[in-house]
Amino acid sequence: MNYHDLEHLSPPFPRLGEEVAIFLETEAQEGLLLYEKDGEVLQKPMARVPGGLKAQVTVAQSPFRYLFRLPEGYWGSHGLEKALPRYDRFFHLLAHPLPPEWALGTVFYQIFPDRFRQGPKDLAPQDGAWLYGGKPIRRKAWHEPPGPDGSREFYGGDLFGLLEALPYLQDLGVETLYLTPIFQSPSSHRYDTEDYLQVDPHLGGEEALKALYQALEARGMKLVLDGVFNHIGATHPWFQRALDPMSPERAMFTFFPDGTYASFWGVRQMPKLDYASPLTQERFVFGKRAPIRHWMRLCHGWRLDVAHAIGEGGTNRKNARWLRALARAAKEEREDAFVFGELSYDTVPTLRAHTLDGAMHYAGFAHPVMAWLSGRDVHGLPAPLGAHEVWQVLHDHYAALPLQLRHTMYTLLSSHDIPRALWRLRGDKERFKLAYALLFAFPGSPAIYYGDEIGLSQPNPYEVWAGDPYCRAPFPWDEAAWDRNLLRFFKRLVHLKKTHPVLRQGGLLPLEAPEGVLAFRRRWRGKEVLAYFAKEGARLRVPQGVDLLTGQEVAGEVEARYLLLEPVS
Repeated sequence: MNYHDLEHLSPPFPRLGEEVAIFLETEAQEGLLLYEKDGEVLQKPMARVPGGLKAQVTVAQSPFRYLFRLPEGYWGSHGLEKALPRYDRFFHLLAHPLPPEWALGTVFYQIFPDRFRQGPKDLAPQDGAWLYGGKPIRRKAWHEPPGPDGSREFYGGDLFGLLEALPYLQDLGVETLYLTPIFQSPSSHRYDTEDYLQVDPHLGGEEALKALYQALEARGMKLVLDGVFNHIGATHPWFQRALDPMSPERAMFTFFPDGTYASFWGVRQMPKLDYASPLTQERFVFGKRAPIRHWMRLCHGWRLDVAHAIGEGGTNRKNARWLRALARAAKEEREDAFVFGELSYDTVPTLRAHTLDGAMHYAGFAHPVMAWLSGRDVHGLPAPLGAHEVWQVLHDHYAALPLQLRHTMYTLLSSHDIPRALWRLRGDKERFKLAYALLFAFPGSPAIYYGDEIGLSQPNPYEVWAGDPYCRAPFPWDEAAWDRNLLRFFKRLVHLKKTHPVLRQGGLLPLEAPEGVLAFRRRWRGKEVLAYFAKEGARLRVPQGVDLLTGQEVAGEVEARYLLLEPVS
């Protein structure tokens, strides 16, 4: 068997110009390391060492692309090929700057601040306090379900309330909080910012953010903020000044001859920024008061909203350049900053271009997994995927990623933008537990969407297929509404991810299994975990080992829907 992953690089996070030892686990007695440099494919003989082949090479560029020439063919990111494959099937290695060590496999918890927990009641906006989209905002009671006017519906959650909930989150075991936008905005989702240097006063202002940050620091936890740098709110003073054709701010946006302007998904409340403008560059990337720099003193990183769309001229032109610049800006202020992006589709070309530390794993995990388990895709259309097809998608995306980013992908099932997983599964909690067991068994940084752990779902009927706004219900703090068995299950998953290096940093390998079973191996420094998932249940034949979810020893034939097995030697 041939095997190569992050653990086979020394050092695993090199600097440009540094020499790296590259190792391939193999029975082959000889081989060549082939690598691309300045447009040429060069080769270097590999030495036979215990367990495989090894070569030393200087990382001359980033990304650094390479594969192995063995007697039986070429071994690249996707396995053995008889002819030299395209570059996209080479392994990709990146040089510094790279993700911080704390981000590898970190357990995320995503919070929509207005809907998580209320602190001082006088912070919440009053019913009808202002107009949004020409209609008065609504103040809703905490127990009321969200309705179709989601962006103008306020429940009154705030950062002081979140601060009060930290003991709960620490007991759950999560390590990193990701908050959707917290800066001043007229909507409850706050993706239409009107002041990037003011924490929304209805969330508690900067005082609340500072208290939250300090409390997280004391607990050894991290905070990631939502950077909405593709567009701003139409009420932002910069855009209001841009309506004057003679203003300096005019060039920060893309106006068309008919007077309209480029915006996020055509939504007029969210005019799109033009990064060709020196003023945009100064205010969002290079200037000292650029929000991505300014707030690094009170956070540990950023999630870049619609990162795939950021660019010039009302398009995503030069997208990689500006993503790279934004990430570098954060790291200049804080060396261990973690910056990942909402790349909703194929993340690989962007991440291989040495831009971000990772991305939301929609295309490479959430969408195929939930389509398989629910029978419908994210849009509600029939999706007849089988276990084998799902494995092919998961492995293809994993194998294509740069090695150093395989464990920093924000890997998820639910979010504020897509239907909650439990709702998509029609309330089937066993299948829901399977989905989350798969999430925590898979490489990456697993993300729990607030409330999933206690069984929070959506109020809309299954026939009305939608995520936003129904996936943004308030967290029920009445513990009588919690599914405590489910909560215990989540705590076990979090504990396993934090305490088993195989699950946190191990590579991904195929595993033979019966028809209809999704199975794979995680491997790290000679240790393995075998993972099996069957949405209808299956009879499995397994080696002797420990079921990590129950702590019981198993061997031979077992009936299971999901099983994480640590073999005993």
